[in-house]
Amino acid sequence: MFNWTIIKKKISVGAVPGEKHLAVISRNGIMTEERLIERIAGASSLAENDILSAIRALQMVITEETMNGTTVQLDQLGNFTPYLSAKAMLTAEEVDASTIRGIKVNFKPNVRFKNKLKTAYYEYRNPMPKGLVLPAADAPVAP
Repeated sequence: MFNWTIIKKKISVGAVPGEKHLAVISRNGIMTEERLIERIAGASSLAENDILSAIRALQMVITEETMNGTTVQLDQLGNFTPYLSAKAMLTAEEVDASTIRGIKVNFKPNVRFKNKLKTAYYEYRNPMPKGLVLPAADAPVAP
């Protein structure tokens, strides 16, 4: 289930710019690695130290492989694909390492994960939960 709330936001693009109201997800905090390990241990026959070891190894391998330009595919989740953020140039001769702004990793959920997201349901949460950070000009609005 996704909790959501309403915010007022200044929109500067599109046919009718100005202040608009839109739904945003009410985030429920951050799951720490320790909590993740506890949840996995509770759902499996593995000991917490075995899970910790596996998670650390998974993180290390995903980092190394994406840094080598490899897409990492996790069957139950999706793909982690590295790509470059770069400045577009008019000619191929103008393109060199200085036109590269940085490397990013894109996560693309697979069909199974997307289908689970499609079947999720939403529940309005009012008032807006603590910890939802908005730009200074924006303020929460009740429906």
